[in-house]
Amino acid sequence: MTATPTSLPSAGGTVKLVVKTRHAKTCTVTSSPKIAGFPTTLRCASGGASTTASVPANTTATSKTVRFQVIARGAGRRSSARTASVSEAAGEGAVGATLDVGDSTGDTLAVTMTQIVDPATGANEFYTPNAGDRFIAVDLALENPSAATITDDANLDATVIGTDSQAYTADFDSVAECTNFSYGQFTLLPGNSENGCVVFQLPVGVNVKAVQFTLGLNAADIVQWTP
Repeated sequence: MTATPTSLPSAGGTVKLVVKTRHAKTCTVTSSPKIAGFPTTLRCASGGASTTASVPANTTATSKTVRFQVIARGAGRRSSARTASVSEAAGEGAVGATLDVGDSTGDTLAVTMTQIVDPATGANEFYTPNAGDRFIAVDLALENPSAATITDDANLDATVIGTDSQAYTADFDSVAECTNFSYGQFTLLPGNSENGCVVFQLPVGVNVKAVQFTLGLNAADIVQWTP
């Protein structure tokens, strides 16, 4: 089996899959990760078959590889698996973009970074940044389009990358401009949504270069926004 093209931009695109066989009647093609329309079974008794796959946009901050696999069957026997791979460039969104992030079980959370409050103000006189730092608040909207309940901690999931190329983890102070989730925790039933913000401390003079979000510390799937 061959795939054309073998590389795609982050926006995704259409890939043509060509299967060549001998003595086969049907060919079953699967994809990993799963893509709409797959698995599919093709008639390949004439020596081969072809089909197309629509690879969706890559909404993560790392490149992805989509693998297609075919197994041919005929006369009560099946072939060994043959594969073809397509690479997809990393993607990212601007403020206000909704990006999908998956967890280790295959469930997906739709995350929108609605705004960055810079600087943010402590909720009262007891919440003050460290000397030389300021509060930054990242406002997030979470929606669960999956069939399973998703529970996680936004304070652990979100990271700010500064213009000094350093990664900053969440601060647990409260700010006046927006409210955190339940101490970072959120539980979303299928179809439900929730808004909240995650607070960070950045040094004065260091700006936000990017905001990243990974669900359940699943570093293999990271979405990223750039202001």
